[in-house]
Amino acid sequence: MPRPRANASTPSLSAGQAAYVLERLIAERRISAAEVSRCIGDMHREISDLESRLQMLRSNAGAAPSGATTGARRGRPPGSGRGPGRPPGSGRKAAPPAAAPAAAAAPSAAPAPTKRRRRTRITAEQLASRQLQGRYLGLIRQIPASRRAAFQKIAKDRGREAAINEMRVTLKK
Repeated sequence: MPRPRANASTPSLSAGQAAYVLERLIAERRISAAEVSRCIGDMHREISDLESRLQMLRSNAGAAPSGATTGARRGRPPGSGRGPGRPPGSGRKAAPPAAAPAAAAAPSAAPAPTKRRRRTRITAEQLASRQLQGRYLGLIRQIPASRRAAFQKIAKDRGREAAINEMRVTLKK
């Protein structure tokens, strides 16, 4: 794990300079637009956390709660992942925003809503094929590289099921 430099200081950038640097890093593929939008989401989440902490401190100190912090919600922000009835790990990946550098240049502007595509449901045949491919890949990785070609040929000629059965016999599984 790299250690942070002791004398590393963050350069102070104007909004225009920050937008330029951000556009350049995205163009050079050193960071992705998804990472930029994640950072923006983290910023909003941190603001919400700070507001809820401040609200808790005010209530413990006996001060009257202000109207600005009453809307703070605990937990994940809406649309950030799992929802009711969705299994773990089924969170959708958000599409990168169309104007990520513009969002960094104008921090007071609200992020533009992204339109999400619905995921098409797979058929039972597709599911079975993917499960079979997963079994095939899980076994072929255990076979030495010098012997994989024989099993690949079996899969091509007689099908993945036959190749899986042969690999199970060879690996004694």
